[in-house]
Amino acid sequence: MFNFKRLSSGLVLTLIAATLSPLPAAQAAPYRTTCETTIALSQGASLSYRVTGTLPAAPTTASPQNPIGTSLTLTIQKRDRNGRMQTLLNATTLREYEQIAPDADYSRLPFTGQFRGQPNNGQRLYAATASVNGLYLSLRPTNGAPQQLQVVHYLSRDQFVRSNAGTCRPT
Repeated sequence: MFNFKRLSSGLVLTLIAATLSPLPAAQAAPYRTTCETTIALSQGASLSYRVTGTLPAAPTTASPQNPIGTSLTLTIQKRDRNGRMQTLLNATTLREYEQIAPDADYSRLPFTGQFRGQPNNGQRLYAATASVNGLYLSLRPTNGAPQQLQVVHYLSRDQFVRSNAGTCRPT
């Protein structure tokens, strides 16, 4: 025979425990963003960079191997002096630079001003591993929705180009 008294006692204890347990902290929604900038090259050519994707709402203190909520892609197009466009990279995945080079001195990347990394803090610095010589992006600010980006693109081992501050917008 089924004992309803025992069942109701267990149910009451479960409800009390659930009521007294703290609720998990609410997590903010991740930021969906699109950022763009252009670098002028010699002879009227230019490189256009477009970053799209999702960033976590709050930076993590411990860097997980695959950060949840981070998914950024980069497209690069080259415009020649006649206006013809050529896609150099199309929606290639960006990786957090701290994950690629956890012991690097991030301040050595040739970003300027607010875009420069700190020696032991590469927060919101990204790398395109599909780039032959090196391509790095810095999104700022490091907290909240990104508002600006700067690109450092190595065209060869010894030569790089750097963008001015590009703009980011929510998408």
